[in-house]
Amino acid sequence: NLIVLALVVVLLGVAAYFIFINEPVTESTQLGLDLQGGVSAQLQGSQTGGGKVTREEIQQAADLIRQRIDRLGVAEPDVRVQSEDQVVVQIPGVKNPEEVIRIIGSTAQLGFYQVLAADPQPNIPDDEIGATKKDITETLKEDDAYEKGKTKILFEETPSIEGRGTDVNGYIVHQDPDMTGDSLQQNGANVEFDQQTGKRIVSLELTAEGGRQMGELTQSMLADAAASGEPALLGIALDQDIQSAPQVQEPLGQNISISNDSLPEGLPEDEAKQLETVLNTGALPVNMTVISQTTVGPTLGFSSLRSGLLASLVGFALVLLLLLVIYRALGVVADLALLIYAFLMWGLIVIIPITVTLPGIAGIVLSIGVAADANVVIFERIKEEIRRGKTPRSAIQAGYDKGFRAILDGNITTLITAFILFALSSGSVRGFAVLLALGVVLSMFTAIVITRALLGLLGDRGIHLSPSLMGVSKASMAAATQQAKAR
Repeated sequence: NLIVLALVVVLLGVAAYFIFINEPVTESTQLGLDLQGGVSAQLQGSQTGGGKVTREEIQQAADLIRQRIDRLGVAEPDVRVQSEDQVVVQIPGVKNPEEVIRIIGSTAQLGFYQVLAADPQPNIPDDEIGATKKDITETLKEDDAYEKGKTKILFEETPSIEGRGTDVNGYIVHQDPDMTGDSLQQNGANVEFDQQTGKRIVSLELTAEGGRQMGELTQSMLADAAASGEPALLGIALDQDIQSAPQVQEPLGQNISISNDSLPEGLPEDEAKQLETVLNTGALPVNMTVISQTTVGPTLGFSSLRSGLLASLVGFALVLLLLLVIYRALGVVADLALLIYAFLMWGLIVIIPITVTLPGIAGIVLSIGVAADANVVIFERIKEEIRRGKTPRSAIQAGYDKGFRAILDGNITTLITAFILFALSSGSVRGFAVLLALGVVLSMFTAIVITRALLGLLGDRGIHLSPSLMGVSKASMAAATQQAKAR
């Protein structure tokens, strides 16, 4: 008994370390979307040509979206495929949900284009950008370089170098990219600082074949520029937006960069990291469109957390009180075991770690009931043995021997239900199933091992537990004796 209780003390110490010492207690427990706020979005996949999206393509898109979120440093995102062409994303704790959804939903098709003609318009006020793009489109369509069906017009928007408005640049490029992101080396995009200017850039490392193609493309661009007298501009586009259009001075090879010379620091830090993320995770196999989006504010999340914790604590307190009133000394032991159970449960949630949601809290509360039920089964058996005239020590032994089978059957049934829930559901319902299953297993440990060790320790120390201290009245004992004589 002492060895078992010493092991329990060690487990409590480990749990306390991870909850309170390893990191601040306010950060040790991961909360879900409904408790700390965040964003939930439903995205629908589609093919550019209108073809049908396959289940495999949607699954691949979901995997890539999950990689993008992981690179953003978001804890415990929930990304799952729903139906044949939809992906549901739940991201807790994000401060800029609109930006995150834009990043994870962008197709991120990288393309390199030779700029055939350009029309730059500086210092455009934000409310005039749309009208300016229309004017640029009309102007460029009259240019000799524009051929309907063979070329298209892409735009670049950058903050004005003068600090007023936005520079809007329109470019005529070929209909299809002269080079695609397939030429990019795996994890070949990196945020760096230009050694000459000190500005932030995103460097791109191409494959050997990509470097050869880039050399041929830029050599051809320089030849065309020498003949026309116009600068050779290389448009680097992500999806249909030009990210950068640097002037090519000499043939390029495997190493190129995306920059923004209009800003003193170069690319903004957030934009540079986002570019690095989407380029390194690769392009999505299908186009993803956000069809619904829900944002849960931190205030609403805190309110849900407070309500859930209050309900849990009230329920836990009532269970402790009920055990104490009905079983008295046995109830004190059971209450101590349940407090140990609750602390170990918290420790497991932090160590594994498990994201706690509102349904998850419900699973914890239900598992507390399961843990109490195991004690009730055993204690009722003990009381039956006491009424039959057995000593407290032998009654405890017989109670555990006879009650174990009933506890095992009940808990296995609950575990089967939890496994079915986990297999057939998704999202927060899975969290409920996980915490319920974990609570059931832990309740078996506390009810059968810890409670028994505590009662055994009392017996070993010679502490006398009278029938009344174990919740057995004299009247019930007398009735049991009369029934035994009648038989």
